[in-house]
Amino acid sequence: MDRRDFFERLGATGLVLPLGALGCAKAEKKEAPTEVKQELAGPKAGLCTIAFQDRPLDEVLELAAQVGFDGVEPWGKPDHLPLSRTDDQVRAVRDKIESLGLETSHYGCYVRLGDGQDPVEKNKDMDRVIRITGLLGTRIARIWAGTKDSEDLDEQDWRLMVEDGKRFCARAEEAGILLAMEMHSRSVTNRAAATLELIERVGSPALKANYQAIFGPEGEDFYERARIVGPHVVMVHAQNSRQGYRGQCLIEEGDLDFQKLYAVLKGFGFDGYFEVEFVRGDTYEKKVESLKADCTYLKSIRA
Repeated sequence: MDRRDFFERLGATGLVLPLGALGCAKAEKKEAPTEVKQELAGPKAGLCTIAFQDRPLDEVLELAAQVGFDGVEPWGKPDHLPLSRTDDQVRAVRDKIESLGLETSHYGCYVRLGDGQDPVEKNKDMDRVIRITGLLGTRIARIWAGTKDSEDLDEQDWRLMVEDGKRFCARAEEAGILLAMEMHSRSVTNRAAATLELIERVGSPALKANYQAIFGPEGEDFYERARIVGPHVVMVHAQNSRQGYRGQCLIEEGDLDFQKLYAVLKGFGFDGYFEVEFVRGDTYEKKVESLKADCTYLKSIRA
């Protein structure tokens, strides 16, 4: 697909992509009232349904609406929304989300580049991801890259990932879909520079990043990590941690300042979701209370 056609197709979704990638199309959108409104309002607040993976999907969607989230990321594994769901089942999920006044931020799938899966089966999974993403009414699918930390990769690992990435992105471009790689350990995206390298090697405007802080002794500076991949970030998983604190903490109480992070990403034209992925608490009731606090905090972030 011609890149101008690709971006025109994306433009109808309201996604805001980096200035360098969009060129003239970005300049036209800059004056749109809807974009100005979102810039003033801050990021949208979303819930990844994996946060309550032991609960039925419908129940989690209802909880998201009750708490006050703007959207949800359906978890792409049983028993929420795996690739094996039929088109009608996916449409039912979409209808449920819309009936609750929510939107689907993106589809959280688990197709992984460079894992050695048979290409024929991989292609089927890629096509199914794109189909489900479109049926959900979103234009972003979260994916994974590699099975090792970037410093442990050899050229064969890179070759497999790039080949998978090119095939997946060709399909995504045709459908007007963005593929956002989860920044995670045991993946090439454990390092921001390696994430950027894979994006450049694949060479497609459809390949993007899901920013996520990685905590621990191997972690990078949170904000420098965001500056490196910022032009390609289309969503954020709002996880947090605090030095010297055991267990899951509230997003507001961790070492990563999401207000500061938003300021960094906003400089690259970010206009997407900050999403709760996991919540503190050892009972359902405690998790719900934590969820309310996390939602309130995310919605308090402003430009």
